[in-house]
Amino acid sequence: MNTRALGRIGEDVVERYLVETMHARILDRNFTVRGGEIDLIAELDEKILFVEVKLRRGSSGLDSINYAKMKHLSRAAMIYLQRHHLTDRIARFDLAIVHPPSTVDYLERAFDYTP
Repeated sequence: MNTRALGRIGEDVVERYLVETMHARILDRNFTVRGGEIDLIAELDEKILFVEVKLRRGSSGLDSINYAKMKHLSRAAMIYLQRHHLTDRIARFDLAIVHPPSTVDYLERAFDYTP
């Protein structure tokens, strides 16, 4: 199975987690702009959640979000908020680590939002 297919499986698991466990509403999936992609975008209690999904066996996944990745995610998030007229909303970056087959470790505010 290729990396993209595995990523899609992980995103499916996290989407279910967000909807069924957190009662969030999914706004978008795989939002892509030049230089960055946001795996899942959800709304929860008037907040906009930008969720990075990592499929991992063993490692925490925290090591996968370096400064460059944060910069790209922040830029993509700002573009999303502007395009959808949501710049007045509170936004946060969360990290969801999927341990196969379907265990989710969910970290709220994995890093600070930098407009």
